[in-house]
Amino acid sequence: NKSCDNNSDDDRLIKYNNDWINKFRGHSSIVVRPQTTAEVSSILAYCHENKIGVVPQAGNTGLVGGSVPIADEIILSIQKLNTIHQLDEASGILKCDAGVILQDLQNFATKRNFMVPVDLGAKGSCLIGGNVSTNAGGQYFYRYGSLHANVLGLEVVLPDGTILDLLSSINLKDNTGYDLKHLFIGAEGTLGIVTKVALHCPRLPQERNVAFVACEDYKSVQQLLIMAKDVLGEVLAAFEFMDQGILNLVQQEMKIPVTMPTIAATSGSDTDNTENYPFCVLIETQGSNKHHDIEKMEMFVEKAMSTGICVDG
Repeated sequence: NKSCDNNSDDDRLIKYNNDWINKFRGHSSIVVRPQTTAEVSSILAYCHENKIGVVPQAGNTGLVGGSVPIADEIILSIQKLNTIHQLDEASGILKCDAGVILQDLQNFATKRNFMVPVDLGAKGSCLIGGNVSTNAGGQYFYRYGSLHANVLGLEVVLPDGTILDLLSSINLKDNTGYDLKHLFIGAEGTLGIVTKVALHCPRLPQERNVAFVACEDYKSVQQLLIMAKDVLGEVLAAFEFMDQGILNLVQQEMKIPVTMPTIAATSGSDTDNTENYPFCVLIETQGSNKHHDIEKMEMFVEKAMSTGICVDG
């Protein structure tokens, strides 16, 4: 098909054959970038009939080499399946192609006072189809759950080219029959290639509050989570902890807002020496009442400090 973009130049193939951290490298000489579901179907049907290996690839932002060929398979990139179809403001159902960049999807929803219930560091380049196929989580996992909880429908092309429509008859309260879409969420393209996605998007929160606190041990982090569930309750949206090793890596790029003084600093040395705490935790709340939400966050932080669960923040 003339509208299907093929790459065979070695320089252009490098970004498809290499993973994000350049740890894994494949040797594929062909990348196909279909622009429609029908093209995906034709490619897979041909490869199935001729026993040609296919590696599905989305944004190629993974860190484990899952989207990189191990030999000379054909790479099928979904980057050109990138249309956002609609957002139903009554139901909050967002329908789009699998190749839409996550951040573009977030911006589209935000302009309409909705939010996409998944958010990751790679959002500027990862694709929603890849997020679905890897069941990506992100920092709002606590509040909204995994993509199993938020994907309402899929369109998938099976390895023999069959187009499976699990999208056209979406009903939020449908509890009938087998829910086949869950087989493809997290399957990493092994059972079929996701070409369209329908997501349930919540309303954009009117108020957000964030706290960054330090704990001396992992047990305190666990106790802090229990306290957050009790005190923050319905407004708790994110709870992410980082150990000292991660904090040290982050510190190479940016300043950590909470650090502890070293022995040299406490003994009166002129050198301003600090080091990272054993654990730090980022807590975010989302709600609709500014004064209520701030009051709950302040109460939570005060209680965590007074009980010694947190030592700084």
